[in-house]
Amino acid sequence: MRNNITYPEHNVGLLQIILYSLAGLTFNLYDTILYAWLPYFYIPPQDKGLTQYIPLAAMGILLAGGRILDAVTDPLVGYMSDHTRSRWGRRKPYIFVSNPILFLAFILVWIPPVHGNSITNAIFLGVILFVYYISYTGMLIPWFAVLPEMSPINSVRVKIASIGVAIGVVGALIGGGLSGVLFEKMGPFAMALILGVVGLVAGQLTIFGVKEHYQAQQEETPGFLKVVKEVFIDRQVLSFAVMIMLVQLTYQLMLMNVPYLTTLILKRSEADASILMGEVLLTVALSVPLWHWLLRKFSKRGLFRLIILWMVVGFCLCFFIGIIESPAPFIQAMIVFPLATIPVGGMFITVLGIIADLTDYDELKTGKRREAIYYGIYGIVRKTGWALCSLILVGVFAVFGYSVENPLGVRIIWLVCALSCLIGLLVFIPYKLGDSKEETKAIMEL
Repeated sequence: MRNNITYPEHNVGLLQIILYSLAGLTFNLYDTILYAWLPYFYIPPQDKGLTQYIPLAAMGILLAGGRILDAVTDPLVGYMSDHTRSRWGRRKPYIFVSNPILFLAFILVWIPPVHGNSITNAIFLGVILFVYYISYTGMLIPWFAVLPEMSPINSVRVKIASIGVAIGVVGALIGGGLSGVLFEKMGPFAMALILGVVGLVAGQLTIFGVKEHYQAQQEETPGFLKVVKEVFIDRQVLSFAVMIMLVQLTYQLMLMNVPYLTTLILKRSEADASILMGEVLLTVALSVPLWHWLLRKFSKRGLFRLIILWMVVGFCLCFFIGIIESPAPFIQAMIVFPLATIPVGGMFITVLGIIADLTDYDELKTGKRREAIYYGIYGIVRKTGWALCSLILVGVFAVFGYSVENPLGVRIIWLVCALSCLIGLLVFIPYKLGDSKEETKAIMEL
């Protein structure tokens, strides 16, 4: 049975879009800080004289294991949200409950119970990260799932995604631009508390921008595993899912590598890492109008392939930062990083639009609106990629080194990023959905 949904096709106001997008500020704020500073805090460079709290291998296992466990819950939360019936709708209850728990976990992660390298710290970190990841999923997937429901028109969806990415970048700018300074001057917990409050407030305000136009129907609910199987066996979904796992992990790996690059190759302070991260994020923000314009002119699938190629070239350039002495290595980084990260803004905008297209494709096949399960699939592959980031970082550092005398591992990370993007590009070749339901229906002969 097809669902009767009344979309406000020409009436998605700017204020609603901004309020809805504020959750993106929360996620990007937290993600930027955690991925840039959590490894550096718990396993600092070997010759910097800082306290190490857990063994090197434990960091990789905890971050990877936590993300994989978290990833598994994404489609489950999506399934639950799609079939939730409440007077608040399908999405708001999850956002309202998860946001405060996410904030508490975010600030607690920076206070290990034992000073020094201890298994107790590893257990503590594992427990807190588990709570963080579960609450993150509980808020993220229902929030993501609102976007396709806001409008069926491609240009409106691109507008919402573009504004959302811009606001998300503001969160990342706040996190990346202030975290290094606060980390150095006030310590990690104070840094997390100050910036975490910003994320908490933004996350609660986003509820006022969530407008739902569909309620789950009183009908027989298919089993969770059956729904996931139906989604994953489709070649279009599989092509997108594997590609996005390989490509998006490179952004997180880049953020994780910046503090090590700054202190070991550029030989600057931790605070200077915030300058580089701030420049990266500002570049992403400034590129949003460009990608918004391009997405109105060209197909999402074609433009995304260009974005991936651009990222491959950019990461290769990052490998050479600091190899020559002139200009100063820090200046080299300031020049190369924007060139490498302009396509990142396009990646984040385009991927949200593609998932909306996938939900329309699913409705053409099944007659059902199952937005959250698709964002759950996006979550599981994206977070699996994030889990791989932790293993890659630790593995490359262990093999190639990450000290002032031998920073080769820091350089190798950039080549890993380029290779991952290249493989993702090859996997994405079979994807062919259109930018509208009508175009997809014609292409797929539905």
